[in-house]
Amino acid sequence: MKTYHEYVGLKRTKVADEFEANLEALDRLGYFLLPSVFSTEELGEIRQKMDQIWDNQLKQYGAELLGEIGDEGQIRAMMLEDEKFFDLILNAQIFQYVAAVIGETAILHLQNGIVLFPSKKHNQSRFHKDFPKDFQSSKLLSLNAFVLIDDFDEKTGGTWLVPGSHKFEEMPSDGFLKKHSVQVIEKAGSVLIFDSLLWHRGGENRSNRVRRGINHQYTRPFIKQQLNYPELLSDKVDPESKLAQVLGFWSVPPKSLSEFRASDPKLRTYRPGQG
Repeated sequence: MKTYHEYVGLKRTKVADEFEANLEALDRLGYFLLPSVFSTEELGEIRQKMDQIWDNQLKQYGAELLGEIGDEGQIRAMMLEDEKFFDLILNAQIFQYVAAVIGETAILHLQNGIVLFPSKKHNQSRFHKDFPKDFQSSKLLSLNAFVLIDDFDEKTGGTWLVPGSHKFEEMPSDGFLKKHSVQVIEKAGSVLIFDSLLWHRGGENRSNRVRRGINHQYTRPFIKQQLNYPELLSDKVDPESKLAQVLGFWSVPPKSLSEFRASDPKLRTYRPGQG
């Protein structure tokens, strides 16, 4: 077949499989979707546990305080109350992308359950980015994996994304955000993976049921975590496990000169090779 247009020296991205296609979408658009990662049975168990933990935190802190600080519907540190949530952090389908983009030494910045209640305003409804820095890095520093625990659609308030907005330091104009944002319409059990610099917002839940999701954010190990997971989970996690490394146990700044000068590398709180 005759070629009519040739561009000498033009480079073209080569994609060998779905994994590489997703990485290309992440780079160019700032996000991609992994369908059907979690089963119906798993989702049922997770919903039940999320609801129970939210009830516990609501009783402990009170609706008034949580509303005042913008934490209504934000279920934090779920692993403290149920070890089921450890499994999600190292899910193989998710973590293969974390390892490819952030690196094998990536750590968990946060794991937050998010609940949108019917017809209620929430602090996720404004456009924002989850790594709110005013600079661009030559390497991706932070990646989100958002697990859809319920269906995301127009009625339940699927997340709105602005494709390509992770490439720019400035926040887009209101008009640009409105015109170019797209809504995530996807079934429960899928995972939305996106660059943490991507501008996005939660939708409005106009259904008659709650809409749940779990946001995981992974970063390079020199970035501070939202919560001190090594301190919070010290009695729940084997310090020599991969889970411990991902939870930041191996990248804690030494509290003393003696800790810094530990003779055995395993005794160091910030181990070699963590970045």
